[in-house]
Amino acid sequence: MKYFPISPDQERQRLESIGFSGPADLFRSIPEELRVRTDANLPAPASEIEIRREYAPNQDPGIVHNFMGGNGHFHYIPSIIDPLISRGEFLTAYTPYQPEVSQGTLQAMFEFQSMMADLMGVEVSNASLYDGSTAMIEAAMMAVRVKRKDKVLFSDAIHPEYLETLETYSEGGIFNHAMVATGSTGQLDLESLRATIDDSTAAIVIQSPNYSGIVEDIAAVKAVAQEKDILVIVTVTEAMSLALLRSPGSLGADIVCGEAQSFGVPLSYGGPWLGFIGTSQKHMRNLPGRLIGEAKDMDGRRAFVVTLAAREQHIRRQKATSNICTNQGLMALRCTIYLETLGKKGLRRAAERSARFAALGRQLLREQSDLKLHHPDSPIFNEFLVETPVAAEVVFDRCIQASKIACGTVAGPNTLLCAFNETMSPEIVRNWVLSIKAACK
Repeated sequence: MKYFPISPDQERQRLESIGFSGPADLFRSIPEELRVRTDANLPAPASEIEIRREYAPNQDPGIVHNFMGGNGHFHYIPSIIDPLISRGEFLTAYTPYQPEVSQGTLQAMFEFQSMMADLMGVEVSNASLYDGSTAMIEAAMMAVRVKRKDKVLFSDAIHPEYLETLETYSEGGIFNHAMVATGSTGQLDLESLRATIDDSTAAIVIQSPNYSGIVEDIAAVKAVAQEKDILVIVTVTEAMSLALLRSPGSLGADIVCGEAQSFGVPLSYGGPWLGFIGTSQKHMRNLPGRLIGEAKDMDGRRAFVVTLAAREQHIRRQKATSNICTNQGLMALRCTIYLETLGKKGLRRAAERSARFAALGRQLLREQSDLKLHHPDSPIFNEFLVETPVAAEVVFDRCIQASKIACGTVAGPNTLLCAFNETMSPEIVRNWVLSIKAACK
């Protein structure tokens, strides 16, 4: 039997209709001396995160706390998502070729586009891509089409797995590319950027926050790009940062892309992922994938349609913007439900907590250990690099064995990339510091 809750106003109206002033009147037939106040000793209401934390020790998982970052981040996923996407209407995420029978799917995609465009600070977002790394390549190919030039520059602080995807694509000769070094602050070196740009350059691609966890100065990069008449592409691997930091689009990015796994998509072995991309209306026709638009049917009712689908399955291959047909509709639906559930305030609060615990972790490591932090004075969002005196893999294994804490992602022989999230607490962060210090001895 399904339970459908009612609002406080509906509850009041129904009680008034039978002459009752409150829920207690429903039990007035029971003598007062026989009633017991069952709420007298009940604890204060707890959030879902707090309840999970309370019962986690009884589940004896392999990992109690997860500080791994880079490409794939652990975040709170509301319990409501799984039962909703398990409904029969969403059992298939196949392309909605017939809009008249796909209104629910099309509306979900439209809502996804609307919210992601707002977070990116752009005018137009497509209805999802395969993953963040291919979204970055799609953005680069888009810039080549827009500028009619065949060279794209990439920051060397982009996630290594994204750069591997770049190498795979570049073997096909789609476009030429060159790397731009980072400076002493961990941000893109602007003089190196100026020196690398030539007449064949279409765009510069940066990641913010980058692989070191450092927030890039997008506005400064845009200023150099304008001098040289090239586009700025910003890729984001930690989508939660979009809820706290100024949006890349508002800082001058021409194309914004990245990975939305942080928004309600569970971590697993190699996926699933959810790519996104957005831009201005003037570049809209160069977007890959599909765009869902709002229209009206013949009776004047609100309806949704595939407004633009510039892929090879729909138009002549030579005019297609992409040969990737997967739009990750089911993961986009998870993301949509997640963003709707948390809302603007809830999402910002989750981002603020993630940033606050990262700042606390960096501060405690400075005060209580001799471990070296990479770029300790540069701005970060929720992750940073830590140099370990012994092999990073050894430190990771020791933390798992001693305290069931995944202390960070192994980012180098003696480097850990440590990420923080909203499900943590000051006590958890302090335990992480103690665990990583012990493992480094």
